[in-house]
Amino acid sequence: MQISAAVMRSLAMVAIIALSIYTPTGAEKVSPCCVAVSRSRVVEPILDFKLQKKDAPCVGAIIFVTAKKQYCIDPRQSWAQKTVKDMVQSRKNATVTPTSLSPRLTSTVPQNSTNSNSILKRILLR
Repeated sequence: MQISAAVMRSLAMVAIIALSIYTPTGAEKVSPCCVAVSRSRVVEPILDFKLQKKDAPCVGAIIFVTAKKQYCIDPRQSWAQKTVKDMVQSRKNATVTPTSLSPRLTSTVPQNSTNSNSILKRILLR
């Protein structure tokens, strides 16, 4: 009986260790930030983007959002920088000014003057 109890304890310990180490190959770990970036182009339509600053373990990244997922892209890639600039410009062009809403308004609210180039440079320099 003592041999079988010792064997059972050993097998139980091995099972616990194996389960704690094992991760299914199809599972993706969810991370609150990008810890690595890709240089590959995103072929899906890009709906939005986020800029992530470097702050360990997070890396500097442009996060492109598509209907299916988010992609962590190297901010040094020229195609990614151009995509961000184009999206920022299209948002500026699509912004409705207060005077177009009502002819009675006499003052205007300053437009958001965030420059995508300066944001990208800050990410790259960190």
